[in-house]
Amino acid sequence: MQTTIALTGELDLETCPQVTAVTDALQLCGRTLRMDLSGVTFIGSTSLNMLLSLRLRAEVEEGTLELAGLQPQAEHVLALTGTRELFRIRPSDAPVAAGSVADACR
Repeated sequence: MQTTIALTGELDLETCPQVTAVTDALQLCGRTLRMDLSGVTFIGSTSLNMLLSLRLRAEVEEGTLELAGLQPQAEHVLALTGTRELFRIRPSDAPVAAGSVADACR
């Protein structure tokens, strides 16, 4: 099973706590958490750290974190920091409504 969270706008110091609140409420329970970043216009060090922490949490819970729909700016940040190979990168799927969670763990 897979849980998808679609994000839009900038992932920064102001918005990352909102994303963390949503992901902290999910039990990954061995599932895949897909972060659809196709609508994200900016990621920086705060959002990169958030994604790295979420990746580690997914591993601990025997789940997987996938990043989908990376835009050029996000691709550049991952390449520049040498973290791209740490993530499972997927192309964007069919659009998911912004802020929605599909197939959440129950």
